[in-house]
Amino acid sequence: MAAGVLALAVAGCGGGGGGNTSSTPSSAAPAATTPASTAPAAGGSGASVSMKNIAFNPKTLTVSKGTTVTWTNDDSVNHDVTKKSGPGPDFKSGSGNISSGGTYKQTFDTPGTIQYVCTIHPGMAGTIVVK
Repeated sequence: MAAGVLALAVAGCGGGGGGNTSSTPSSAAPAATTPASTAPAAGGSGASVSMKNIAFNPKTLTVSKGTTVTWTNDDSVNHDVTKKSGPGPDFKSGSGNISSGGTYKQTFDTPGTIQYVCTIHPGMAGTIVVK
């Protein structure tokens, strides 16, 4: 069973431009999340952003270099995560591809302020500050 889920996850992760990103379809078990905060996360650790009520929560997240941020769709509609500006490589989860319960991960290795949006919901925007 685990190998089948892994194969499904690997098969669904193509064409995103490489880098340290991943997303899971809603059919996979949702990843466990911890409450997100604006306090800096330790380097190499993880931080979380919830997508709920057509908003990213927290809207601004400060992390240390090397932190992996996991976005979780806690909403009843699909979302995506797309970088708009800032240092480091571009990232994009896809277009409206994160279903309810799905996740997307991105590791931040370059200090600076990164702006990102959900391309299918105008006004749904967030910021990652990497220290």
